[in-house]
Amino acid sequence: MSEIFEAYMIDRGANEALEAGLMRRAVRELGSSGVLIRVSFSSLNYKDALAARGAAGIVKRFPHVPGIDAAGRLVDDHEAPPVLVTGYGLGTEIWGGWGDYVRVPPEWVHTIPAGLTMREAMILGTAGLTAALSVEALLQAGVNAAGGEILVTGATGGVGTMAIMLLARLGFTVVARTRKPAQEAYLRSLGAAAILPLAADDETTTGKALSKARFAGAIDTVGGPILAGVLKEIAYGGAVATCGMAAGTRFEGSVFPFILRGVKLLGIDSVQCPRAVRETLWTRLATTWKPADLAVAARAIDRQGLGSAITEMLAGGRTGRTLVVLDPDEARSSPQE
Repeated sequence: MSEIFEAYMIDRGANEALEAGLMRRAVRELGSSGVLIRVSFSSLNYKDALAARGAAGIVKRFPHVPGIDAAGRLVDDHEAPPVLVTGYGLGTEIWGGWGDYVRVPPEWVHTIPAGLTMREAMILGTAGLTAALSVEALLQAGVNAAGGEILVTGATGGVGTMAIMLLARLGFTVVARTRKPAQEAYLRSLGAAAILPLAADDETTTGKALSKARFAGAIDTVGGPILAGVLKEIAYGGAVATCGMAAGTRFEGSVFPFILRGVKLLGIDSVQCPRAVRETLWTRLATTWKPADLAVAARAIDRQGLGSAITEMLAGGRTGRTLVVLDPDEARSSPQE
């Protein structure tokens, strides 16, 4: 193993100007405590894009390596099966998956279950786990495929994309709400049965306390006023799983959806999600919940492509999942699907 590795890193240079790009670092800088993993694949998530721009509250110290997802092989056990790490403090508290190596506490490490390649595990990544947690929360709240349509907001984003695919795989009728109507063909290829464009003056974001009840449930990936509008449209006894904040961290609404229709609001966290829950859901994602064609939802880049991909994502121009390939040899030997 080389004592030097490459990573896409951000740092503060002269006059505190942010510098970003491929840099070489010593493996010893990863520390000596924990499990050392040679990373083959990672991904680009919205949180990663914010971290790569030095967002306060995400990046605690500089220099820093983003990447809240990583899949690879244990350095000290070449016979062990491939592993993955998502969430916890990866890419936020400690250097993340955009480096050739990560060193993490052993309890963060999960064996990739049979039925998933490393490539597929990172197409899913945090977005897939978050979508799976959202689907499971709806199921536990009594929402089922026979109960009516399910709405997914932020439908072209990473979590939205995965949510559509999982819900469709489980037989739900999925309605995708998006500000990108030009992506209708893409959303239908994921399994969406209908597309609802979202305009700035959409009635669901107005001051009405309730809208016409249409959906048995929803997965909201964006938060803000969009979430407030979604709650107004949920039918009696329905539920909304909320897991994102791209549209804002606050929303205003009335209690009417909760006390007149019995609507449930379900908070989803994939960062500190208990290990046992993760293992159960990763097993499902490798078997009964696995979409038929994960590759349709992803574009692959190497680390040289991260800069432009980050800019595109923060501008709202990127769709689906972005797979980051760190090990070209592993990528060539890993099935595309």
